[in-house]
Amino acid sequence: MPAYDYETKYRRLRDAGHAGWAGDQYDRAMAGVKEALDQLERDGALPKPPARMLELGCGNGLSSFLLAGKGYEVHGIDISGTAVTWARERFAAAGLRGTFHQGTVCRMFGFADDSFDIVFDGSCLHCLIGGDREACLAEVRRILQPGGVFVVSSMCGEPSSADDRASFDPQNHCLMRDGYPYRTLKPLAALQAELAGAGFAARDCRVAVNPWWDHATLVCDRAG
Repeated sequence: MPAYDYETKYRRLRDAGHAGWAGDQYDRAMAGVKEALDQLERDGALPKPPARMLELGCGNGLSSFLLAGKGYEVHGIDISGTAVTWARERFAAAGLRGTFHQGTVCRMFGFADDSFDIVFDGSCLHCLIGGDREACLAEVRRILQPGGVFVVSSMCGEPSSADDRASFDPQNHCLMRDGYPYRTLKPLAALQAELAGAGFAARDCRVAVNPWWDHATLVCDRAG
């Protein structure tokens, strides 16, 4: 199964002058993440700055950028070298501090056990297919401190548009592209069960209903 080419995607976005992954929808995406983070902060769901935070699938640092501005110690990891370089340059231009690593979220061997207060899923988990999800969640549990928080930001439910429904594999909960799995869209209950099976206890769950598919934000503790 060929992997999605995130490196080429990021190069094209940057060459075209876009601000980040969402392209011409970047401002909308940034506003949505800001609203979610501000609400989590108001609810006391996040450890307070300067807590140490890692963003999974950080791209050029969307969530990291916002949290760095709030005083958090931010780190990010992304498979695309272009995205990581872009994040570093963006932070330097804004006078913000952040540490960004190129690598896979399925094998984060560069991070010690119990090393983060917050792990933030930068809409990365739904990009993982099959066994990669289990590997990623195991790594998150390893690097998250006892008492730390794992914030999951994930597509969920079934797609609403006719085109996406036509390319959806309901048995494996996958959107298909060119005949290959592209995104994981599990029902909310299945996503919650998956997280519980990986050793996380969800203490808060919010679902945004959209015309294309729903999007869940879950605040999870490391169980046991």
